[in-house]
Amino acid sequence: MVSLVLLLVVVAILGVGVAVGLSRRKRNPFTDQGFVTDWEQRMRALEASLGWRFVAEDQGFQERVPQIGRMLESDRSRVKFQLVGHWRGAPVLAVEVVLRTDNAVTAGYRAYSVVVVPRPMPGPWVLISPRSDTAWSLFEQFTATGDPVFDARYEVRRKNPAFASALLGSGLAQALLHDPRANGVAIAFDEHTLAAAVPGPLVGAPLSVLADLLLDVAGNVPWQALPRG
Repeated sequence: MVSLVLLLVVVAILGVGVAVGLSRRKRNPFTDQGFVTDWEQRMRALEASLGWRFVAEDQGFQERVPQIGRMLESDRSRVKFQLVGHWRGAPVLAVEVVLRTDNAVTAGYRAYSVVVVPRPMPGPWVLISPRSDTAWSLFEQFTATGDPVFDARYEVRRKNPAFASALLGSGLAQALLHDPRANGVAIAFDEHTLAAAVPGPLVGAPLSVLADLLLDVAGNVPWQALPRG
């Protein structure tokens, strides 16, 4: 009798274990797509379409793009999501960051998507940002280029005036004005990288378009002819 009771107890325990295991399997997003969140589905679709992969490890965004990185005020928690991969043979980092968007009327934060590629030749930093996007006004005062059409759309901040003038005068200013991919995009020439930033979360951003824009800019700038230092 005792043996029968023990056998029934063991069978009951095993039954509970199997039931729990099946329940967990049903809730596993890799075995039941019904439990995958909309964000996970969109991120997986993004990975598949670009051939890039989502990573949780810190990819050093603040060090790669220090001019934008300093807008994070050393708060690494404001780097939300990261994708790494290659595009047209170049290594690419895509990051969702939360930037402060204070202005004279409101104060707050907004998500931005940033694509980063290597800069073909290191040099002084230049930031070209849409005049309509006040997030970039946290930088020092912009400098007018003298091109009224360009200045009506963009603000330019720079470290080296001679370099910035030569860079924009190389045909870049006109190229940006006539390239629809550049509308609403901030482009940073950091010392060792190029970055393009647009408002909005990573899963909804035109990442391939931004990568193409940066690589076309990198390929068309006459780096050797620009001033150094």
